[in-house]
Amino acid sequence: MPDDVGQQESLPAEGTSRPISVLIVDDEAFVRGALRTYLTTDDQMIIVGEASDGEAAIHQVRELNPDLVLMDLQMPGMDGVEATRRIVEENLPARILVVTGHVADTFVIDSLVAGASGYVVKDADPAQIIDAVKGVVAGDRPIDPAVTHHLIAKLQDLGATSDSSRGAEELHVTEREKEVLERLCQGMSNREIAADMYISETTVKYHLVGLMRKFTVRGRVELVVSALRLGVVT
Repeated sequence: MPDDVGQQESLPAEGTSRPISVLIVDDEAFVRGALRTYLTTDDQMIIVGEASDGEAAIHQVRELNPDLVLMDLQMPGMDGVEATRRIVEENLPARILVVTGHVADTFVIDSLVAGASGYVVKDADPAQIIDAVKGVVAGDRPIDPAVTHHLIAKLQDLGATSDSSRGAEELHVTEREKEVLERLCQGMSNREIAADMYISETTVKYHLVGLMRKFTVRGRVELVVSALRLGVVT
């Protein structure tokens, strides 16, 4: 995984003594059990609760204050997209990692627009799921270029994009920052951005920290969605 770029970092990260607290949300008990088994093989993880639908998930986030919610999308009653939207709207600090059958699923795009910080495929290897949790908590989860393409289309359908020059000007986004943003929206990691722009990874992280501050977001996915929504990157 690439290095951490989170700006408003108060969550535990690799190497710290406090484990990452996780709430597992899925309507199928055997899936919750599997995810619990996977995550608890890592001593940096602690499962603080489980929920089987969106309403229960919101209640548990309020009560348990987890660092991360591992969120299924298609559930009876309130689905994961609506639960994600409400958690974000309430400004609850938990980050949300979507668990999906396929990244091309329209529910994934809807959840990212709603404020999810990343996604992982259900049948991924346990190590990949653990890496995804740590990556989202660290604010440094690369985005699949195909997903970015669908994000752009979704935001255009919603009429959420605006004039790019006006958006960049109002947020005081520099040309160099915009170049970093464009590559981020293409799904590049810090290392790939650095190589493509002939700059150091430290400089890339410096630019991303500044951008997260300007857009008032905590992670890469949120930064991409905000940049696309405002038309700073098209």
